[in-house]
Amino acid sequence: MKRFRLILAIVSALALGACGKANTTCSDEDAKAALEIAIRDSLQKIVLANAKGSDGKLAVGGSKVRAAIADLKLVIENIRTTKEDPNSTKRFCTGNLKIVFGTNVFDDAAKAREIAGLPGLDDAADAAGVDKGADYLTGDLDYSVQPTDDGTKIVAEFEDADAKLGVFGEVLAASLLRSNLENRQRMEAENAALAAKQEEEAINAANRASIEQATLARKTADEALTAVWQGLSPEVRQQLLAEQRVWIKRKDASCKVHGLQSATDPTGQAVATLNCQANEAQNRMGQLQNYLSAY
Repeated sequence: MKRFRLILAIVSALALGACGKANTTCSDEDAKAALEIAIRDSLQKIVLANAKGSDGKLAVGGSKVRAAIADLKLVIENIRTTKEDPNSTKRFCTGNLKIVFGTNVFDDAAKAREIAGLPGLDDAADAAGVDKGADYLTGDLDYSVQPTDDGTKIVAEFEDADAKLGVFGEVLAASLLRSNLENRQRMEAENAALAAKQEEEAINAANRASIEQATLARKTADEALTAVWQGLSPEVRQQLLAEQRVWIKRKDASCKVHGLQSATDPTGQAVATLNCQANEAQNRMGQLQNYLSAY
């Protein structure tokens, strides 16, 4: 969700009675009604600008946005005229705008902003210069009202009100996006878990293959060494028996140390130990083959 900057005037016109009206004031009920329409129209634009997914498409339907805006309670009070020109029917005004969202909207918005990594509602309100209550936001809004030349409508407009209206719209957009963001968060978590599981399975398969390969190498070397030992005459075997027993103890001890020093993970240690034992068996086999040629 990105801050939507309102750079164009937001205009709303409210039809008056058939008699027409040449002038209006900031506090006229018709002027206040026109302003409320303008505010809701502006909020709709802000919400739609913020209610987009990562693909840039709307994540919330327009009808849902309009319904949510219609449910908002707008209170415009403490209205005062800031500027007027006797030669013009246009009046410049300031009023305190209070929008009551409801605690559920605030809860949803707070959760959505947390998921999106955005500041909390209190911080957002402070940054926009508005006050936050239990279920409402409030702040001053500058605007103007003016009847049309034929006196049948009142036009309410305001410019560059992005800081205050922007946070109002962002709160509503965030509340509408909560389920969408939670679904995306859940999918990302599931995808991450699946990827981690697949990686773990691949690592386990590779570890098993490494151990199987090293085990086979040791088994082959041991069988070859046994064949050479059995090929020796009984007298030579008896002569070398004590030496052979010492060699076996030294081989097992030194290869265990080699395995522990070669890796930190159990699989790496086991593979290093098995390969060491295979190499030691091959070396011993070469030594014993000298006795075959000598006798």
